[in-house]
Amino acid sequence: MSSSDNKDTPAFEASRLGRKDHWDSVYDRELHNYETTGDIGEIWFGSSAATKMVSWVVRTTQPSARILDVGCGNGHLLLDLASRGYTNLTGTDYSAQAVRLAHEIALSDHHTITYAEQDFLDPEQVARVAGSTGFDVVLDKGTYDAICLMPMEDGSVDQKAIDVYPESVARSLADDGVFLITSCNWTEDELVRRFKDHLELFDRVKHTTFAFGGAVGQTVVTVAFKKQPAA
Repeated sequence: MSSSDNKDTPAFEASRLGRKDHWDSVYDRELHNYETTGDIGEIWFGSSAATKMVSWVVRTTQPSARILDVGCGNGHLLLDLASRGYTNLTGTDYSAQAVRLAHEIALSDHHTITYAEQDFLDPEQVARVAGSTGFDVVLDKGTYDAICLMPMEDGSVDQKAIDVYPESVARSLADDGVFLITSCNWTEDELVRRFKDHLELFDRVKHTTFAFGGAVGQTVVTVAFKKQPAA
């Protein structure tokens, strides 16, 4: 039985949301819109989810914390943290257009934020960005969701990408680092199973719940994991 089977991977279907060319197109359009209208573009999962993530970081860390936003898009999470006094911020994305957009917005807002292209599934690129110390906090708002929809040539989901991502998170973190993730595709229990080989559940962020058919749920989940001590 494979490690993926042991972690009860949901039956995702491959989607354009998992393709780099799709996001290149999206951010090429958003870059043009920003340069012509000043609109920074879409905030995934809405401003409430983003605000809750930023508030959690502010409540639990110091402004000197070294923070990485994986799949940063237009960089709005880091912009909010910069406005609250955080000074050691890095955002990466595999779309060059997203990196350019985020950089232009940060410059316009007079914030110093490091942005770089990065394939988060490539161990060499992960090591290059993490450096010798790793990050105190790694943020993910929708990036793992998109990776879980990445198609292979035959149209099926790229299971290897789903499995490699938790390893990349662990390699990016400092020894006592924290990973904060917001997802709409995974439940908290599923995320715990997916990351348990490298990370342990540390905290959770509450979102608005709904009740249907006697069950209570929420449209997104946000959970924090701590890196497990080296054996």
